[in-house]
Amino acid sequence: MRVLEVRSIPLAIALEKLVECEKKGLVLKGLAKRTVELAEVLRKCDSPRELYEELIKLGLNDLTASMIVDVAPRSQDEVKMLLNFESSSVVDEVISKIVDLVSKYCYKAS
Repeated sequence: MRVLEVRSIPLAIALEKLVECEKKGLVLKGLAKRTVELAEVLRKCDSPRELYEELIKLGLNDLTASMIVDVAPRSQDEVKMLLNFESSSVVDEVISKIVDLVSKYCYKAS
């Protein structure tokens, strides 16, 4: 086995992938098992994959998109704190769009 790609993904997507492995009969142990337990408790979005893909389409890098999905910021100020890994500044219009997307995918019942 060899690594083909390395990129950040949200914890909720890691949970989906690990659950898929379990369904295929793989017994999760150690770090994988603890990751599932943690992700089930911390998951904030109903549709993490869709939110992640929308954030990538906005031009965010994978690390920033992952942090936004994991943290699910509710305000522009909270989003701005998560933009440290972007190579260029993100305009207020995009920050507002990020807040709207998080609200759509993470806080539907609120």
